[in-house]
Amino acid sequence: MRKYCLNCGKKFYPKSYSAYPQGDYDREAQQYLEVPAEHRHFHSLSCMREWLARNHEAFTLLLTSMGNNDRN
Repeated sequence: MRKYCLNCGKKFYPKSYSAYPQGDYDREAQQYLEVPAEHRHFHSLSCMREWLARNHEAFTLLLTSMGNNDRN
């Protein structure tokens, strides 16, 4: 399955090591948090950062509307 990067339009494979966002290790839970392939939309970290920088206002509104899990 291939997709096209939301930022630059480059073809990439979401299950590849270079697709973003990537999972990360949660030290508190002591487990690896996997990001499913269908949720990876960028071919590289630089493309993801560029897209976030260009769309920072909409992204901030999304995060603000979601709230903080610690407070809710």
